[in-house]
Parts: sequence; structure tokens; C-alpha cells
Amino acid sequence: MRISKEVRIGALVTISLLVLIIGFYLLKGANIFSGENNYYVFYTNVQGLQPSSPVQIKGLTVGRVVKIELVEGGKVMVKLAVNKKAELPQGTIAKLSSMDLLGTKAVSLELGTATQIIQDDDTLGTGLEDGAIEAVSAEVTPLLRDLRKTVNILDTALAGINAVLDVRTRTSIQHSVASIEEITANFAALSNSLNAQTGKVNSIIDNTNSISTNLAKNNEHINHIIANTDKISEQVASAPLKETIEELEKTVKELKSLSQKMNSKEGSVGMMMNDKGLYNNLTSSLKSLDELMADMKAHPHRYINVSIFGRHKD
Repeated sequence: MRISKEVRIGALVTISLLVLIIGFYLLKGANIFSGENNYYVFYTNVQGLQPSSPVQIKGLTVGRVVKIELVEGGKVMVKLAVNKKAELPQGTIAKLSSMDLLGTKAVSLELGTATQIIQDDDTLGTGLEDGAIEAVSAEVTPLLRDLRKTVNILDTALAGINAVLDVRTRTSIQHSVASIEEITANFAALSNSLNAQTGKVNSIIDNTNSISTNLAKNNEHINHIIANTDKISEQVASAPLKETIEELEKTVKELKSLSQKMNSKEGSVGMMMNDKGLYNNLTSSLKSLDELMADMKAHPHRYINVSIFGRHKD
């Protein structure tokens, strides 16, 4: 049997439409090949919830939002299509939540604890779950209030500072800053100088280490010297210093007495030292004796005359 061209075109168009419809529903999250249960939720404000928004349980998508419409009493009715495999116990709550920072809304199911299962076309309880933006806003709002107060305080403080800082004060501050910069430059120069002297400092440290090493090597010799010093100290401590001092005092007294006698005219030594006439006579006698000795040396035959054959006449 031969199929006409028109029939083939019609079948192709029909198949294309079916594929398009199925793809559309698949993109919307519809589960075409498995059954779904429908549930109804009534909100006072859906906060931008859209049809085909996901329905999630603990972050896992189990369904979609099928329909949203305004009903009597100012409520918003939201129809949910949830996979039959996701059984909802009695007490399950459908909360509005934010999926991202842009505020994309979804329905988050918080499962109840009852053993009875909610039937198809039943109504779920409602709730509101703070999303990321709400949480950030709740954290930031107090900070913004504090920031406004801080800005006001800073404005007041700056106004007071501007009133206090007249031209003279500003000039003084500028001079102070210039002085601080100069001091900083001096510290930098000092630091450079210290860096330049690093070699000398290292040499001094090396010499100190060498001295310490030598002291450590000669420790035994130093201990011996200290021991000898201790012995000398003991000997000095045990010496009869008292008797020696007494003998010295006695000798000093005798010398003092002798000196007094010599200075007085008592005794031969005193008379010789203090009698000027005696001194002159002694000097004259010594002079005559010198002359006599000189004449004896010059003319010995005058004083010693020895003749074997007879007396010789001068």
C-alpha cells in the first residue's frame, strides 16, 4: 500500500507537535511518564513565585508549581504537582524560599512527622523561609544602623577638629610632620652607618670570642694563680704584724731620740754638729793635714832621711 505524500506530511507534523509539547513540559519540570499528586497551598504573598518554579524536599526537586491564581479573601492559591514517589506525611508545610542571591523563589516542603499520608488534591500548610538575601539583609541592617551612627559621630568629630585646627595649629602640625620626617631621615642615616660598621662589630665580637676562648684554655693556670694569691693572703694574715709594728714603733722612737740628741749640744756628735768654732778648727786642721800630705808626697826626703854611707847635707 502506497502512502500518499499528504499523509506523510501530516504524520510528520503531528509527531513534531507531540515532540514539541513533550519537550515543553519536560523543560517545565513535568513528569509525563510517571504519575503526580496535586496539592494546594494558600499564601497571603507569593513574593514573586512563578509557574514552573521547582518544588523541593531538602534541596531535591520533586515537583513543580502548576498554577498560581488570586482567589476570594485576598489569598493566592498555588497548585503543586509532586511526584507520587514523594509521599508527604500529615503536617507537611510548604514554605516559600529563595534559591539564589537574585531572589528566585521556590517551594520548599518541610515534611511532617505523622504516619498518615496526605492524599491527592489536599491542602498543605504554609510557611516562609528566609532566603540568602533575607539572611544577608537581617545581618547587614544592624550594621548599617551602626555605620550611620558612626558616620554621624565622625562628622561631629571632624567639625570639632576643623574648629580647633586654625591656621596656626595647621602650620604647627606641618612643622611637626617635617621634623618627624627629618628625624626619620636621621634614623635611616644612622642605620646605614651601623650597617657600614657591621664588619668592625663582627671583628670585635670575634676578638671577644677569642679572648673568651683563651680564658677558657688558661682556666687552670688562672685557678693556680688565684690559689697562690690565697696562700699569700693566708701567710700575710698569719704573719706577726702586731709584733713587727711594735718593733717599728720602738725603732722610730729611738731614731727620734737620737735625732733630738744630735740636734741638741749634748754629746760629742751634738757638739760637733752644733759648735761652729769646732767645725772651723776641724776644717783648718784638715786643710793643714792636706797640705802636709801634699808636701810629704812632693819632698819625702825632708821627712825620711836614710843614708847608708853617711848623712847627706842639704
